Amino acid sequence: MKYHNDQKVGMINDDTQRDRAEVHRQAIADFSGKPIAQYGSYGEYDMAYIYETPDEKSLAANLYLTDSLGLAKYCKTIPLIDQDEFVESLKLAQNTNTNYRSATAE
Repeated sequence: MKYHNDQKVGMINDDTQRDRAEVHRQAIADFSGKPIAQYGSYGEYDMAYIYETPDEKSLAANLYLTDSLGLAKYCKTIPLIDQDEFVESLKLAQNTNTNYRSATAE
């Protein structure tokens, strides 16, 4: 998540605005999500949140609401799957019959 510059000024100057993770934990919980971890960052993004939602619709609703309220300048969503699902997805890719071919496929 990347914050607007004026939001960062607010966090610097107002100690009640600094714990953004608490704000986002509540927003996640409002959609029956489960916060797993929150990290501060610097550079391209200011914060990283790892959380689960009951379904894609809840995730989308959470993001639409936080975007509409201006809680961040922008965010990037990266769906994660566990290692077993990752391995199973590779097997599925191998075993699925398709006519799709990359321009460089042999």
